[in-house]
Amino acid sequence: MAISPVLLLFFLILKALPVAAQEADSLHTAVATVSPDTAAAGKAIPDTARISADSARLYHPVKPDWPYVKSYWYDTKTVVTRPFHWKAKDWTKAGVVLGVAALSYAFADQRIQRFSQEHKSPFTNTVSEIVDPLGNGRYLWITSGVVFLHGQLFHNEKTTRVGLLILESQLINGVIGQVIKLGAGRRRPWDGATAHEWAGPQYPPFHSFPSGHAQTAFALATVIAEEFKDVKAVPIISYSLATLTCLSRLNANAHWFSDLLVGAAMGHFISKTIVKQHLVRPKTKKPKVELTFGVQGATLTF
Repeated sequence: MAISPVLLLFFLILKALPVAAQEADSLHTAVATVSPDTAAAGKAIPDTARISADSARLYHPVKPDWPYVKSYWYDTKTVVTRPFHWKAKDWTKAGVVLGVAALSYAFADQRIQRFSQEHKSPFTNTVSEIVDPLGNGRYLWITSGVVFLHGQLFHNEKTTRVGLLILESQLINGVIGQVIKLGAGRRRPWDGATAHEWAGPQYPPFHSFPSGHAQTAFALATVIAEEFKDVKAVPIISYSLATLTCLSRLNANAHWFSDLLVGAAMGHFISKTIVKQHLVRPKTKKPKVELTFGVQGATLTF
């Protein structure tokens, strides 16, 4: 039963593949220009394929090679430094998330926790048990491995890419999430704590903030939703399952609502950044002006 949502997501990926396969009949063309981030990172850019026939986005195949291993460092650096390059709309989104989380922390966390426990039932327990694996790293290694293995066995660059991106997003999310958890030391509801109890760094540590399950579930959902966004059902189902995973943690009395909100936002933001790092964006060629001198005089060329 624990593996069922993992199999469901794998089924979604397989169903989405026929649409993704219409990527202009696997357009494989050499790309001379890449995104600034990718170029700065020194990543090797192999052939590319269009994500859908009517899409301007291009991706390059991700393979289990040295450039892929190096991308962990470059992509982590980009994730950490990205806020310094945010524009007004990005700060607005972050402000909304943090604002709602702050309001929940101040006024609603305790009430939501009490409500969730008062309304637990055999039905909510069953649903929670089904979706819980989507936030459990053990099962997501299986997801990543199965998707990657499909790509290797059937020579499918798309599923190879998705499997490796799931793995990368889980590892980077896991490291960043654990660092914050250990530093924050927020006590869980099941510890009998109130919503405002923080212990800070200590051993044994308290791991309530942010929610690892929420971060992991939304990291997985974001990779799948971004890679198959042209298939409308995939993002809807992926994010719905991730949301149910968050609610399962309320049902289990494992987290406060603000833990879940921040964890989900982190998983989404980090994974979306990673996926974008592996997109190729052809740049418009700038006009070249050249002044040359010869026997007959100077020549200006454009």
